Order: sequence, then structure tokens, then C-alpha cells
Amino acid sequence: MNDTLFLQKQAYNYLTKMYIEKQYDSASVLWDKRVYLEMEDFYKKNNKGHLTDTTLFKKVKSDVYKYYAQLHKFTIDSLLGTTVEIDNGYKMGYVFYQYTHTLKDKTTSNKTMLMFISEDNGKTWVLQDWTVKWIADQVVKKMFE
Repeated sequence: MNDTLFLQKQAYNYLTKMYIEKQYDSASVLWDKRVYLEMEDFYKKNNKGHLTDTTLFKKVKSDVYKYYAQLHKFTIDSLLGTTVEIDNGYKMGYVFYQYTHTLKDKTTSNKTMLMFISEDNGKTWVLQDWTVKWIADQVVKKMFE
């Protein structure tokens, strides 16, 4: 299977697990460690403290669960395209998609991407999902109260 088809399947499976089935624990194990580094910086900049390790993991999970509590429906509308490239020895894959979610009875559609990273030329992949940062930002703004 070529990288493009493989990443599209991985993206669909991840999005289903993370947002449709709301299986945070099994979905988040696919994240690249840089997601947590970015979230650590995000919380620090938003005066939530300098969270690390277990405290950081619990905070991210707590914020995502606040989103889940407001999420009535999530659909993957379409996979819009996939690009794979090599950058500084890393194989990078970008899967662009459109989704619709219903929060507090308000339905919106958005376009975003998942970024996949392989350090072993595509044998294994981890991903970055920046929707998680958007979720944390909404929590900071008290949008999920």
C-alpha cells in the first residue's frame, strides 16, 4: 500500500476513534511527543502553570473530555487530499480533511489537517492533531462551560 492511501486510512481510523467514538486513551497514544511539548507551552502562555509529565497529560485529557461533553455529533465529511514529502530526514504526511461537529446544538464545518511524521522512512508513523490545541483554547475561553 502506498503512503498516501495508508495515511488516509490512518487518518480516518484516528478521527473515528478520537472524535466519533470518543476513545481518547487509545487515540492519543498515536500522538507525536511534540503535541505535548506544544501543549505545555500553550498552558504556560495562558497562565495555567508549567505543567509537565503526568499533570500535563491529565490536563490535556481533561480539556478534551470537556469538549466531548459538549460534542453531540462529529462527522468526517471528506478527506480533501494527502501530501507526502521528505524534510530533514523525516517523512512527513499531511492529510487534509473537512469535518462537521455539533456542539451545544450549534453545527459548524471546518477544514484542517493531521500531520503524520515518520523517522524510519514510513515504517512507523506518529501524528500531530492540532484540533487538540483548539479544544484547549476553547476551554481557556470558557466556551465549554
